[in-house]
Amino acid sequence: MAVLAMLLLVKTTSGQDLNSTINLTFQQQFEAAESAFHALIQTDPTNAKYYYYSGENQLASYFLDTVNISFHSIGVKAVERFNKGISVNPNEPLNYVGLGKVALIENNKALADENFTKSLSFLPSKKSKSSLSKQDQAIVLIRLASAYVQVGSKDSAFVFGLFNRAESLDNKNPELYLFRGDYWFYVFNDGSKAAENYKRSQDLSPQSTRAKVRLGQLYTQIKSYQDASNYYQDALTLDPSYAPVYLEMGFLYAKTNKPEESKKYFKKYLDLTKNNIAAKRRYANMLIQTEDYKGAIDQITQIQALDSVSFNDLNRALGYSYFEDKQYPKARYYITKFFTNAPSEKITAKDYLYYGRTLVKSNADSLGVINLSEAFKIDSSNTDLLGEIASAYYKLKQFDKAALTYQHRINRTGGSSNDYYKMGRAYFDAKMWTESDSALAKVNRMSPDFEPAYLFRARVYANLDPDTKSGIAKPFYEKLLEKANSDPKKYSKDLIEGYNYLGYFYLINKQYCDSLNYWDKITVIDPTNENANSAIKDLKARCPDFKPSNPQQ
Repeated sequence: MAVLAMLLLVKTTSGQDLNSTINLTFQQQFEAAESAFHALIQTDPTNAKYYYYSGENQLASYFLDTVNISFHSIGVKAVERFNKGISVNPNEPLNYVGLGKVALIENNKALADENFTKSLSFLPSKKSKSSLSKQDQAIVLIRLASAYVQVGSKDSAFVFGLFNRAESLDNKNPELYLFRGDYWFYVFNDGSKAAENYKRSQDLSPQSTRAKVRLGQLYTQIKSYQDASNYYQDALTLDPSYAPVYLEMGFLYAKTNKPEESKKYFKKYLDLTKNNIAAKRRYANMLIQTEDYKGAIDQITQIQALDSVSFNDLNRALGYSYFEDKQYPKARYYITKFFTNAPSEKITAKDYLYYGRTLVKSNADSLGVINLSEAFKIDSSNTDLLGEIASAYYKLKQFDKAALTYQHRINRTGGSSNDYYKMGRAYFDAKMWTESDSALAKVNRMSPDFEPAYLFRARVYANLDPDTKSGIAKPFYEKLLEKANSDPKKYSKDLIEGYNYLGYFYLINKQYCDSLNYWDKITVIDPTNENANSAIKDLKARCPDFKPSNPQQ
């Protein structure tokens, strides 16, 4: 009896230690969990479940940030754990589930099926019984189904079949309803069915914070922020040390434009996760999202001090942050470093966009255009990019290409008056007068009070008649004066240009008094204007009734 009691005590203690260690994974304390799993394995190296949950700890760190973390190195470590578990006990099905999950993430369906089939072979069939309890059988099915949930499988008949089979074996397992809720929520976007399962999970484990957090995430997703906050506060009441709640509260306050509150919760999250790298990365991402670029730079620099090799995406984040902080040389250094080390499949349209913008700001406009164009090639829905590309061409004085790019944008979007104006300006500088006039005429119709379009349209016709012999620009300058006089102070230079043209036009056509009238108008704006004063001096003798607006004349 004493021996039996001792064995039961060891088993109970082992189970408690395992649950505590698994909880570290849930708490996103991945490094601490790894150390705890190592300690458990040291005490009982033949317990295959330790290896499985250690491998799952590795995978959990990946799923925390799938966009930026490379799966390869994490997958290798996880497979190592699962294989070790199989070597110490080939009859523990969970490690085959783990191997199948890694294969599934890597899109190796054949290998995934092979390992999942092996894991299911330990469950009872018509030909054989199983040594596993019904609860353990259910865990195998739940964990297998969760692998498909995490990769977003749409094979609902198969996945729900696994969940239903598990439920028939053990309908008291809260994880079953947690993962099934995830499937409804993340894969099928059915918040109602998800909430139903999360609440069932909570009922089965009233002291667990995980379902409360899931419900908070669900309500955050549908922008019911007060309901989300209530669930998060409930979770904190259950366990004030549960780190993911602070993470989600940080995101919630970021979404509701309360950056200082957001930072407070993120800092608490960092404290509770022992400042692990994954936590610091998420905090840095939040700082970028809330446009605290100096704070993001500080956090990322701290991470790189701990590990400057593993996370190339940090170079990307630094590049973005330095760009937004207007530190363009540093932005160029880090974004270039990211591109140098990133596999092509990891480079996004946004990366090319920031690289292109950084190069343009660094006066490497030709390279900037190439990268901005690559960004548009990947994401052609971002028609604003065409405006940036056109501006870069304009800066390079490749005015014809700038104009064609604006035309491309107009073709895609229908075009605003500003698009037509910029295209008209580009054609103007390319000396393509007909095309410029056509674009500017469109602006006149779309925005009849937009003065600059009248100015450049008048200049188009002045360039078509460089000697002012035909006077084809005259009606356009007269229209310009009409618009510019709506705000004489703002458009004083344009008024002078218009008066100058008309003064010269009437002069060469020997209508001296009309000419004199326009030169006089110039002196009202600019009394020291040499051209106007010289013309007035020469012409006023021809116009005895002339009364200058400027008494000094």
